[in-house]
Amino acid sequence: MTANAAMHAHISPPLLPVHSIDRAVAPVAWHAPLRDPSGYAEEARHFLFALSATGIQAAARAIRWSDRETTLPPARERLLLRLQALPTQPNSIHVWHILAPYFNALPDARANIGRTMFETDRLPDGWAAACNRMDAIWVPSEFNRESFARAGVCAQKLRVVPGTIDFAAYDPGCEPLQIDGARGFNFLSVFDWTLRKGWDVLIRAFVEEFGPDDDAALIFKVHSSLGYSAQQILESVSAFISNTLGRDPDSVGDIVFLDANLSDSQMPALYRAADCFVLPSRGEGWGRPYMEAMTMCLPVIGTAWSGNTAFMTRHNSLLLDCDVVDVPEAGWMETPTYRGHRWAEPCVCHLRKLMRVAFEDRSAGRETGERARADLERRFSYCAVGELIAQELAGMCGK
Repeated sequence: MTANAAMHAHISPPLLPVHSIDRAVAPVAWHAPLRDPSGYAEEARHFLFALSATGIQAAARAIRWSDRETTLPPARERLLLRLQALPTQPNSIHVWHILAPYFNALPDARANIGRTMFETDRLPDGWAAACNRMDAIWVPSEFNRESFARAGVCAQKLRVVPGTIDFAAYDPGCEPLQIDGARGFNFLSVFDWTLRKGWDVLIRAFVEEFGPDDDAALIFKVHSSLGYSAQQILESVSAFISNTLGRDPDSVGDIVFLDANLSDSQMPALYRAADCFVLPSRGEGWGRPYMEAMTMCLPVIGTAWSGNTAFMTRHNSLLLDCDVVDVPEAGWMETPTYRGHRWAEPCVCHLRKLMRVAFEDRSAGRETGERARADLERRFSYCAVGELIAQELAGMCGK
């Protein structure tokens, strides 16, 4: 088990307008943690870029969410700075793209829209009330439309607005990142280090299925919103392998932790260095890393439950069987809002089988990855999602 600090430069192509929509849309102010490296921030930036490509310039308003900041490609940085410099106009539609408790229903707004999501079968206390104070709630999938309605959010306010991605930037033909410790076949997992992401399930499956003689590595690119240091993460993995799996951490298959700060423009090169993306998550609001990997034509193994099933199917992915169970004490002790909730418990045996299939049948994996990109490009391009957002905004003008 090693830590790795490889770096590699990859320049994204410039952002170009998709097309311009002549549409009567009120001025828009978009509030989000725009500079954060989180999934919420990444999604918000892509929404702004997609809207800009359709001819709608929303005034971007940054919410400070953490001390971390991401580095954007030059073209995206220039566009975001320009959108942040736009003034907030009177009678604007205000979009609050953040966790529901941060919503701010402005009394002088033309309309207040909340964009949010949640990853279990229900909502934390107070979320439904915060949502119902807004004029509309945009969620990314039918999974959340149903879970929010069950939790008491007014069904008439709920609208499904899926995520989007810049397909020009995610070029499957880019140069791969050079990673020390990579093997002939490399499984990649990218996520926030929490139990919800199923790191324990993934390590168990890899250690039990692949040994040192297999020409395979499991590569992690992770961060921790809960404040775990890189050393603490390595120690927890070593303890899990020793104490839970009863194995010597130095005698199992190669597990590599990529300890490098990668910018947005370098992420495609990271995916390009992998042969299969795998994330046995216990619940997703959407699942951006799945989408990014699929856009790079990788075969993707992901849990057959929650928000990622909006774009992952048995036709374009390797979907992992699971049961839906009560969140155990370890889960809600780590994330207290999960207490009393239910989430997925991925099947380790099925994960081992899917990882072995990906390892053995690489031709089929490449075909699955190509189908995945084609499916996503048809449904979740800037053009497709930008048009949908523009329609939703136009529909709010009469509010």
